[in-house]
Amino acid sequence: MNTKQEILKAIAEWPDEANVTTAIRQLFDKYKVRRPTPQWLIEACYFELLRRDYRVPAGRIVFGDKPDLILQGTRKIGIEITNFFLENGALPESEQVQSRARKAVVREAQRIYLADGGKRIELSFSFDKARPIGDSNGLAKKMAELARRVEGSPTGEIWRKNFKGIPELSFVYLYATESDDAQWRVGQGYSGQLMSRDKLLDIVRKKESKSKDYRPCDAFWLVVVVECMDPAQDQEIQIDDFQKIHPTVFEKVIVYKPLFHHVLEAK
Repeated sequence: MNTKQEILKAIAEWPDEANVTTAIRQLFDKYKVRRPTPQWLIEACYFELLRRDYRVPAGRIVFGDKPDLILQGTRKIGIEITNFFLENGALPESEQVQSRARKAVVREAQRIYLADGGKRIELSFSFDKARPIGDSNGLAKKMAELARRVEGSPTGEIWRKNFKGIPELSFVYLYATESDDAQWRVGQGYSGQLMSRDKLLDIVRKKESKSKDYRPCDAFWLVVVVECMDPAQDQEIQIDDFQKIHPTVFEKVIVYKPLFHHVLEAK
């Protein structure tokens, strides 16, 4: 049995409570899968989790592209799997871009601070989503200077007046005890929102526009995943009083939040 088949078998036997991130990390370790994560592995994890929360016809799974997988049973069902992002990931202010920028600027700020003889203290930063990061280098220098100003303070929240000249920050917390493995981190807070039917429709329309390239099947399903561990996706699925949508290509449109076992058949 080859590595890919071993991984697919392991996914199918994974405990119900395992989330995708945990499954992938452990499978990487066991089968030494090279990063970045193969897309088929992510799709396999999501599909196996869906099968535990939603009645899917029996059949053999064939992975490929356009659509992502085909379920070969009494009917041949092509299944496309995508994620439900709150914003267009190409926009600089989107959460997908900003979450990476926050982590990078915090790492750089700590590097600058330590290179200037700083202490092995820890700082946790929350960022103002209304003030997206633009000049990362300039921001990192300001954060390193802030650390120098407060390094003698006791453990606790840093008063806002200390970083009033850094509008990108909304909250700073200092851990004053020095540690050899001290790491500065992002301690971002998020507030959930209700799923937008209009955004779901936009996802469906974009997928439908590409359906002419799909491999021939008897029917097509679209599975839209909300990965709540990702702040760029986290939202509440509106189940009660949801106004159904009417796609022209997909027999089923399923919105799925794996960690909470929430399933909405949107069509």
